[in-house]
Amino acid sequence: MRYIRPVYYDTFRCVAGRCPASCCEGWQIVIDEASLEKYRGYQGDFGRRMARSVSWQEGTFRQYGGRCAMLNREGLCDLYIEKGEESLCETCTRYPRHVEEFENVREYSLSLSCPEAARIMLEDEGDLTFVTEDTPEEETFEEGFDFLLYTRLVDAREVLYALLQRQDLSFEQKERACLSFAGGVQALLEAGDYPGMEEWIRSAGEPGLPPSEKERWAGPSRLSRHARLLEELQVLGGLERLDPAWESLLREEKAFLLLAGEEKYEEIRAAFRESREADGPGGEAWDKKLEKLALFFIYTYFCGAVYDDAVHAKVCLAFFSAQWIQELLMMEWYVRGDSAGMESLIRMSWRYAREIEHSDENLNALDDYFWDRTSG
Repeated sequence: MRYIRPVYYDTFRCVAGRCPASCCEGWQIVIDEASLEKYRGYQGDFGRRMARSVSWQEGTFRQYGGRCAMLNREGLCDLYIEKGEESLCETCTRYPRHVEEFENVREYSLSLSCPEAARIMLEDEGDLTFVTEDTPEEETFEEGFDFLLYTRLVDAREVLYALLQRQDLSFEQKERACLSFAGGVQALLEAGDYPGMEEWIRSAGEPGLPPSEKERWAGPSRLSRHARLLEELQVLGGLERLDPAWESLLREEKAFLLLAGEEKYEEIRAAFRESREADGPGGEAWDKKLEKLALFFIYTYFCGAVYDDAVHAKVCLAFFSAQWIQELLMMEWYVRGDSAGMESLIRMSWRYAREIEHSDENLNALDDYFWDRTSG
């Protein structure tokens, strides 16, 4: 078995009551069966409190005012305080640690939706590197696993890493290069041409796609940026809502885009770039942060295409996410006068991730949108 994790993975430590957005608020915490059985056995005053704090039929902690019933006024977990770390259910023990499972491979990451994890990822100054550990045990997935496709995806992901970390390209150029490369992989996968896919990956997508195919895969150039954002905003608005405040943010973004219009919007973008130079990471440094966001989504989700064949959609998600985190941050900077510095970028990153990463329904809906966008 091979275990893979980013170098920063082991540096994570929960900041508990100092967290600006507790993971014990805003969504239901599902309790595994073993923990439910353990909680049923608690006696005394705490046992009675536990009985009131769990929805036994649904297998979740109850919430009061959007907060877990075990979360106290200081932002600390009373279950942890009373019974210790071993009392926590699997969800609470693991978060924000995330694992993607492949046959004989486990890929670990930290969820961007955790404020402290987002800070660790975005403040890291180095290139993305990994720790790999191999153990003797092996497994075989009962439902079958396309290991050949998985190995091709792993190789393709390495090409994407290399493209994203090129110093001679702007972030927008990296986006088009990655989308074009992923489109080539997608087209060859759909044709069942595994040898062609292997050659395409080996050559890192050189000499490139024909112009018609490049237009299809490298991004929706038929629309201006302003028009494309309005289209994508409709998609975001149709997703499952986890935090009511997110709805207000999207409404604010729509009003901003409509009131600005295309010409004024481009002027605001230029002013935002200048503000970043003054208040936070600007130019290449800012692109590096967007790169880290895209790398996070590609590392976490790209090889999951072995289960649904949505290779190109996974890369679309990465750049869509990085661009929308920046877009919403720019809107707040312009409308509210907020800073465009690092703390604001970290905050918008985890807010966005909480709406997208914490809903399989939303991830699947975005996959479908990106798939449909390139289907013709």
